Amino acid sequence: MSARASILSRLHLQGLRHFEAVVRLGTFEAAARELNVTPGAVSQQIRRLEDGLGVSLFHRYGNRSEPTDAARQIAQGLSDAFEQIEQALEIGTGKSSSASVKIKLYQTWANRWLIPRLEAFAQQYPDISVEFETGIESVDAGWADLDMALSMRPEESPDITRVPLFTPHLLAVCTPAVAERLGPRVDLSLTTRIASRNRMEDWPNWMAAAGLSADDKKPLMVFSNSTLVYEAALAGNGVAIAQLELVLQDLAEGRLVRPDPTIIDAASPIVLLRPVSRRRRNAAGLFHDWLVAEAGGLRARTQAYLDASGRDATITPR
Repeated sequence: MSARASILSRLHLQGLRHFEAVVRLGTFEAAARELNVTPGAVSQQIRRLEDGLGVSLFHRYGNRSEPTDAARQIAQGLSDAFEQIEQALEIGTGKSSSASVKIKLYQTWANRWLIPRLEAFAQQYPDISVEFETGIESVDAGWADLDMALSMRPEESPDITRVPLFTPHLLAVCTPAVAERLGPRVDLSLTTRIASRNRMEDWPNWMAAAGLSADDKKPLMVFSNSTLVYEAALAGNGVAIAQLELVLQDLAEGRLVRPDPTIIDAASPIVLLRPVSRRRRNAAGLFHDWLVAEAGGLRARTQAYLDASGRDATITPR
């Protein structure tokens, strides 16, 4: 104990926090963003820590630094210790920051799938608050306040756990009135094709699978996000390529119909991402498990629809 105390007496907590963040996040810049300081300040803290310990914690190659094996081991111990300290402080003060969850996801998935189901989570866990951040950018492990994310374009990182939830199914949808205008041969020249700027590949992939010529079209009505695409389709503005999982209710209630039976698989699955650094937050764990269960229910409802309605052979775009 005395030897341990003598080591700690030479070190500053701030330097340990900076060091742990650099190793966990991979770069001095990412640690600086998390800690709301400059990369220079992080580098200075690391130098002081190395002086206090009397060892080098990083291999330095010009502008690039890589933690030593010993540094990785120390950082893991610090990560565990900081989480235990946070939990002890929350218990001791009765002020739990872990009774909240922040999730990043696509706006369309928030609007059409998750938000309508949040009441069930709130009833089950009334003391947990949920904060949403929407966007299509890749998830960065350096976003310290992010507990999890839904993404179709996740980056590989040892700092993030990945749980594939499902691969969305893509199909053409429109209102019954628009479908009547298209006729049984689905003449797309008689209406407008609606698309999201973020999913422009959906139309050519679906048309190729449906055996439709690229010439059978009018100019696209393009929106900045898929949420507006769904609203435009529901308003009768034309035909949209939708994710089946997001329009099940509209199809069941007749607000939308399938003018063509073709359904294809999206190119990428929906993946639930969770930073390893926040794995011990109890509220986040509960929301994670609830979300995985909800995704399982959605898969079952989607399969039931496909079994009941019949479909062409599913084709996975390459």
